[in-house]
Amino acid sequence: MIEADADLGKNRDGYSSANYIIAFLGRPSATGKWQLQLGGHHLAINLTFEDGRVVGASPNFMGLEPPENTTLKSNHDAMVAMLASLNTAQLAQAKLAEGFGDVYVGPGKDGRFPAKKSGIKASSLNKKQKALIISAIQNWVQIVDDESAKTILSSYAKQLDDTYIAFYGGTELKNRGDYVRIDGPQVWIEFICQPGAVYPQGIHYHTIYRDCIKDYGGSFNFK
Repeated sequence: MIEADADLGKNRDGYSSANYIIAFLGRPSATGKWQLQLGGHHLAINLTFEDGRVVGASPNFMGLEPPENTTLKSNHDAMVAMLASLNTAQLAQAKLAEGFGDVYVGPGKDGRFPAKKSGIKASSLNKKQKALIISAIQNWVQIVDDESAKTILSSYAKQLDDTYIAFYGGTELKNRGDYVRIDGPQVWIEFICQPGAVYPQGIHYHTIYRDCIKDYGGSFNFK
């Protein structure tokens, strides 16, 4: 994302690889609870630590322009592979009735998850299709250390049968308005293709990863 912003800065003022910050909420320590934040254009990472362990890896917002920069390629390709595994009837179940202009539960919308889940339930999918959902989730979870990522992913895997996937637009995620989400008891991931901002003839990506229970390490109640 930072390299992409450096490229954007060559074509429009206000973009730069220098426009990023690091912040701490609380005192970094091997004991107690504190948070690390990394932020800037197209980047908002929040990691929560307690007694030396990662207890929250979200919310995590990432965006990218132009998409030819490969920073989010694995995230994009994993979502495309997940959708490509669905047959015609399953795609009909997974398709949303309307699209979005941006991620639905993005920055400034903490806790505002839809009251009703939409799409196709993973319990109706086969083993290979379920594995592709886990592979997609892993691309967002792996921002933390391997041990923490394994723990987080394991909890989502246990809830997989109660997880839904849904999309709008095209399944190849290459045109404006194409959108896909993973919505579980805890995990929430969105990926959307928006019109280009600096390169208006193209597209750019917005993504969000949230945990309905452990955003910010579960430090706040948004209900």
